[in-house]
Amino acid sequence: MTPSRRVFLAASCSGSALLAGCSRFLSADTDESPEPREPPDSGVDEEPDPSNSVHGADGSWSSFGCNAANTRAIADGKAPVDGVSERWRVEVPEIGFAEPIVADGRVYFVENRGLRVLDADDGSELWTLEDAWKPPLVLEGTAYVSTYEGVSALEAETGDERWSRELDAPGSVTAPATIRGHGVLCGVGERILELDPEDGSERWRRDLLGQALDHPAYAGPRGVAVATEAGMVYALYDGVAHARWELPARPSGPPTADKDVVYVPCHDGETYALAVDDTGNTVSETAWAAETGQVSTGLAVADDLVLAVAGSTLRAVDADSGSRRWEFGIGDSSRTAPVVGRETVFVGGDRLWALDPAPTGDPSDGPAIRFEREFEGAVGRGPILDDGVLYVVAEIDDDEVALVALE
Repeated sequence: MTPSRRVFLAASCSGSALLAGCSRFLSADTDESPEPREPPDSGVDEEPDPSNSVHGADGSWSSFGCNAANTRAIADGKAPVDGVSERWRVEVPEIGFAEPIVADGRVYFVENRGLRVLDADDGSELWTLEDAWKPPLVLEGTAYVSTYEGVSALEAETGDERWSRELDAPGSVTAPATIRGHGVLCGVGERILELDPEDGSERWRRDLLGQALDHPAYAGPRGVAVATEAGMVYALYDGVAHARWELPARPSGPPTADKDVVYVPCHDGETYALAVDDTGNTVSETAWAAETGQVSTGLAVADDLVLAVAGSTLRAVDADSGSRRWEFGIGDSSRTAPVVGRETVFVGGDRLWALDPAPTGDPSDGPAIRFEREFEGAVGRGPILDDGVLYVVAEIDDDEVALVALE
């Protein structure tokens, strides 16, 4: 689809009552199309404290969703906003089902049930691991990896094993999660466990209703949000549930936390905002529900917007109310997820898109295209952003797929 056929949509008249306003269609090559704002200078005066980076990473995409809260928003102020050039590409078997992880100069990519670790500077292979199913967690020089039977801690530089622990419960093991200063959290079957990052010993465990789903999300002082295939969401602190919600449908993607709200997309095509009841009741209420479509790849939360990809559409809804702000057609791929950095939303689809989400300062007037980068085919898993470099998995030729680093 060419830019002249690309349309911007804002606030649909139909659908949920939460979606206020009437549709507005703007062709990208008309005078009505908004112009992107001047982006901020690269970098920030002070990066977030890594020990409390729930709502913004310190420059590394060191776990699924970028940070402990899965916000897919990076806070080091570095991002290519004027266009990109290719640093390197490495062929991979397929578009895939897991996005890369990038931290401390290394790229971690799961393919064919194995982990491949590459040099972030040139894409050369550093080491591999045969038994790896999920994106790792990288923290303080250690890569924590889910295996078929449990969790292994590996030296990030060499892949040498520091410890390995089998988990004695039926069911698949979720990808590890943590925030600095806490243990390594992972689900297995219908329970969630916290392991000591130094030796893998068990600190606590909690039984759940339903299989624990990838990927838990830390919600600041309220602990960690864990979703299950039974449609339950728990807020746990040291294994104790101080809130829980029963959703009307099974979650379709991982939860994302922002301040005291947890956002969960579900198979009914709705995303639910869950807030702890001020009365302290164990069963908490839903703050709002919004039509986002069936989101499987993860939500992004930044600048008072919740961003979601379903089908061939990127949607932005207000984080406080759930009202729809805009929609943007990304093309023929639903395997991408939005990323936010330097006041820009990056997303795949039939190409790589870089969008200004609020070109006039009002999100309802967005988005505007900063730049686009085409490949032979679709842009799938990712993009992710680390130290100002974008990493995408893209179809580069007929039956050829590559992990590409762009700067």
